[in-house]
Amino acid sequence: MSQEPMFPILNDPVIRAIPWAALTPHEKQAERNHSQSLSQLASRGGLSICEAYYILKDQGYPTLAPKQTPAVKYAYRIALMRLLHGFEKAKEPTP
Repeated sequence: MSQEPMFPILNDPVIRAIPWAALTPHEKQAERNHSQSLSQLASRGGLSICEAYYILKDQGYPTLAPKQTPAVKYAYRIALMRLLHGFEKAKEPTP
């Protein structure tokens, strides 16, 4: 079992945490989006899947974000999982 530090994800039945290392390179975006460091956000419970997605994309959180319907949450969950898959693939040694 990995001892990798994990960052909490709020109120999602599938993704409960993501690798902290995936967010670390995007800390400045987290501060721009939330006026808090990753440590502060984690101590307050973490991020939603949508918030984590925008941080990992180095994008501001939209002021007119779509209503958080189950379909919207599902789409963000899939997009976040794709970003995390890319992060994990980049860590693999090349043959």
